[in-house]
Amino acid sequence: MQIDKIEPPWPLDELARLDSLKSYGVLDTPAEEVFDRITRLAARHFDAPIALVSLVDETRQWFKARFGLDVSCTGRKLAFCAYSILEERVMVVPDATADDRFADNVLVTGPPHIRFYAGAPLITPDRHLLGTLCVIDRRPRDDFGLDQRRDLAEFSRLVMHELEARRAMDEAQRARRDAQRADRAKTRFLAAASHDLRQPFQAMELLLGVLAQRLAGQPTPLELLERVQEALHSGQDLLNGLLDIATLEAGTVEPTVTAFPVRQVAERLTREMSAQADLKGLRLRVMDCNAVVRSDPLLLERILRNLLSNAIAHTSGGKILLGCRRRDATLWLDVWDTGPGIPPEQLDLVFEEFYQLGNPERNRNKGLGLGLAIVRRTADLLGHRVTVRSQVGKGTMFRLELPLADAPTPSADPSASPDAPNLAGHTVLVIEDEQQQRGALAMYLRSQGCRTIDVASAEEAVARMGEGSGLPDVVVSDFRLTGRTTGLDAIAAVRQKAGRPIPAVLVTGDTDPQRLRQAKRAGCALLHKPFRPDDLRRALSRAFERKPG
Repeated sequence: MQIDKIEPPWPLDELARLDSLKSYGVLDTPAEEVFDRITRLAARHFDAPIALVSLVDETRQWFKARFGLDVSCTGRKLAFCAYSILEERVMVVPDATADDRFADNVLVTGPPHIRFYAGAPLITPDRHLLGTLCVIDRRPRDDFGLDQRRDLAEFSRLVMHELEARRAMDEAQRARRDAQRADRAKTRFLAAASHDLRQPFQAMELLLGVLAQRLAGQPTPLELLERVQEALHSGQDLLNGLLDIATLEAGTVEPTVTAFPVRQVAERLTREMSAQADLKGLRLRVMDCNAVVRSDPLLLERILRNLLSNAIAHTSGGKILLGCRRRDATLWLDVWDTGPGIPPEQLDLVFEEFYQLGNPERNRNKGLGLGLAIVRRTADLLGHRVTVRSQVGKGTMFRLELPLADAPTPSADPSASPDAPNLAGHTVLVIEDEQQQRGALAMYLRSQGCRTIDVASAEEAVARMGEGSGLPDVVVSDFRLTGRTTGLDAIAAVRQKAGRPIPAVLVTGDTDPQRLRQAKRAGCALLHKPFRPDDLRRALSRAFERKPG
């Protein structure tokens, strides 16, 4: 019989078997000690000169591990293992020269002169046969009984265990790489979203500010403008809330915990929130508290602002109270309201995104359902416990538990919120690389009576100062500029050219508290996009009050 006439039959599940084999990603991989050790042990256990871990693909048998054989593969037509993968049992050939399937096989008539073969199939959990763990001898043997077959099957199961472990490890590594790629993609998305999504809102805010200035005293157009502003502000609130949630989820916010008097945050929020309470006829009371706590003051302020805003939004009459109580080494900050209360079965649900009580129509005037989700995530980030108690018809109390500290950490004075100043007559240097934003910002400032110097980069700003545009009274710069230059670099370059610490406002769409700390160190006021015209005026007022250093 001619060798090219011998061709082992293919398993009935051949296509699925090959897919399963390839899913292990083991073909043509380097030698691995664990598989080499198995073949050495098998050869010793069965007193055989050759032992192989053989995998059968479309055209060949490839040896993942081999003991006593130099070649790495043979053609499938020659493979004893091609017969072993036809049934889930150990195949034994006592004398190959006496077996019609193999008598004329060149592996029998020539090197390695196979006489004896025993192969146990490598069976996957879904019952596909990938290859074998086999032992080979150069002499016929009739001593391979039932016990030896069972032992060989155990060796094959050990090989499959290692293949499964190898695949699980590879899948875990792929999953880890995918997760890392997804995390990097999310980080890139958040960086882009924080900047790019805020930009059109920012331009609209400033242009609406200019329009409001020009329409003052004209009731009908002014009423239409107010409705446009309401819609814009609603969209801004939703955008800011979504970006805050996404930023917290991505883990890109790194708190800076210090010791500080909680009164600093409470007084600032009182000034800010009193106007909202007054508009609804509510009394806002903040208890005096001299306690020093350990937290991130910026993130704590975000938590309390959301709790107070939520209380004001859901209370139609009565009062809002921000109270504090010491309990051993902990300070309780409690926000009380006299609103409708929360049913017991919904107390945990209020911390979920977009969950709202009594707002099935999704009326934007009743909020967006993001404030308490931001509260819970920010509190978790800081390690602060937040709880809620409520009684239907009487009101709700949210409690934040903070660790007490002995003394405050030395730091700069907290940001103030001064009244919006009169900007007329000031020269403002605007540094913004996006033309639309630069034009809208300059147009608004000019509508307030300012003279503006509009540039796209730090280099252009310094050049314009050298060309006789004069020194600005204040700089307003976007944080993210073309190339690797930041707004802080641009402000530093302008100050160096001027030879004095010119007041500055740093504008950014990045909500990371680290940005505010960088601005403070540079003696700049910080303004987050999208901001409203009055926010810009107040930031400029803060800038005039600050001294760099």
